[in-house]
Amino acid sequence: MVVLAAPDPVHLDLAPSFAATSAWPSVLIRLRLETRSEHEAVEQVLDLMGVLTDDTYRQRLVQFYGFYSPLEAALQARCSIQSNSCSLEVSQMSMLLPRLHKSLLLRQDLHHLGVSTAAMAQCRTLPPIQTLAQVLGCLYVLEGATLGGRMITEHIQATLGITPTTGGSFFDGYAGQTGRMWNAMRQTLLSGAVDAQAENAMVASAIATFTCLRDWCESASFRENSLTVHALSNHPFHLTQNHAKAEPGA
Repeated sequence: MVVLAAPDPVHLDLAPSFAATSAWPSVLIRLRLETRSEHEAVEQVLDLMGVLTDDTYRQRLVQFYGFYSPLEAALQARCSIQSNSCSLEVSQMSMLLPRLHKSLLLRQDLHHLGVSTAAMAQCRTLPPIQTLAQVLGCLYVLEGATLGGRMITEHIQATLGITPTTGGSFFDGYAGQTGRMWNAMRQTLLSGAVDAQAENAMVASAIATFTCLRDWCESASFRENSLTVHALSNHPFHLTQNHAKAEPGA
């Protein structure tokens, strides 16, 4: 089950134009297949579709925030650089900036659930993002996660009563625009694979992004006990009580 990477769009009915083709372009095949082992390792660490409690849900948001916040800041800085490289690359970089807002959604969700991000630990080991190909490989992971986020949104609403407006905006991602945004990202990935070197760099960066996320989440697990105290241990209501209170007629 795919959660943190881009699934086959044919199976999700997100790209009808691809369904009629006999094969995927090679870079998309490579990204999907060559990141599989690291992708599955991340899923095992996070277990987002398993049994979630209020505390484990908050802990997962904290882990994601600690990774996304510094990574998106680095990506924003890189994509904003007006370098001496070709104007096409500069334009492609700048067009990626509107996608780099997911840490804001995480902060919004955490604040909604009573968790302060002011002094939160952040990941210091990030994937390489010096070149356009490396940036695109990294974004393959971040943008692909929005597809799996649709399933997680349904899961946390069913199990915890959390909706996109009550602490689940990060996983809801682009909401109804998710398919369109992924199709646009897919085209950007294809246009970035200008040669074998760029394609190799893209794949290596995607693998490194998964690896960095897994390493961060495993190293952050020891903070989980202190998180409960730092977060909602002193909050007047548990999550489910808050959501029930917010429902009309409750």
